[in-house]
This record gives sequence, C-alpha cells and structure tokens, in this order.
Amino acid sequence: MTLLESNTDRERFARLYRDNQRQMLRQAVRILGAGPRAEDVVHDAFVKLIRCFNELRDRPEDRLSAWLLVVTKNNALDLLRRESREMELGELEERMAAPAEDGEFYALVALIRRMPEGYRRILELRFVAEWSLADIAEELGLSESAVKSRIFRGRKLLIRALRKEGYLDGRACI
Repeated sequence: MTLLESNTDRERFARLYRDNQRQMLRQAVRILGAGPRAEDVVHDAFVKLIRCFNELRDRPEDRLSAWLLVVTKNNALDLLRRESREMELGELEERMAAPAEDGEFYALVALIRRMPEGYRRILELRFVAEWSLADIAEELGLSESAVKSRIFRGRKLLIRALRKEGYLDGRACI
C-alpha cells in the first residue's frame, strides 16, 4: 500500500479490500476451486488496482467493485488457459517422444517432426494439440495471417511427405 499517495487513497483501498475480498474470492473459487491459486488471483487483482489507482480514483466505489470482479474473473481464466497450454504441451511432448512404429498417428507425428521448424511447430500446435489460430499466433508472436500461411505451406509439405512415404495417393484433404 506504500504505492498509494495519500492517507485518503490508502483508506479507500482498505475499504475496497474489506468490502470486496470475499466476493472476489468466491468468484475465483468458482472458477479455480479452493486453494492458493484462487487466493493468488484475488491478490493479483488488488495489485492491479493499486497500480491503476490514479486512473481509477474518480470512479465510484460500486464501479470499482464491479471492475475488481471482472479483473478477478479474467485473472482466473487466464491462469486456467496458461495451465491448459502447459498441460497440452507436456502431453504433446510425451506423444512426440513415442517411437514412430506405434501406429499411423506416430508415423504422422514423425513426419511432422522432420519438417522445417517454422512449419513443424505450427502444425504440431494446430493438428496435434488442436490449438486455435489465435492461440498459436499469441504463443509464437506471429499474426494470425502468418500462422494461416505457414499452415497452408506446411500442409503442402506434409502432403508431399505423406505421398512419398506411401500414406496417400491422389488428392489429400488434410
């Protein structure tokens, strides 16, 4: 609270904390379940309030209460997304480590693994982990149109490799 400039600001913050903390925690628990993750999300929402206090100073307290609930909900959902991505990447790495002779899926993964890195990573995320274009773009720091282009070109390379390996004949629709 030392970031707050005046005693009035510190008192207002303390009142906002006292009046909203329980409701924010209930919302975080509904999304994340009880435990330290929910408590951390609430804590992070109050830290954001302190950082933005000067810009939010003129808002009435009921609007700040609503703002805090939105920040709490968004923080909890962001945490779930990050954890989901980490789990997907862990599962993907496990699958990628399996030998190719364990079936056609692993043969396809082995073909993708041998592709140039710029295409390989995007194809893994799109077709193996089933990520959205927006999530891939965010993860790799690319625009969605760049992701789409790489998927298009990567699919062409993959189709050629599948034909060469004897998995496809004629036109392919992957």
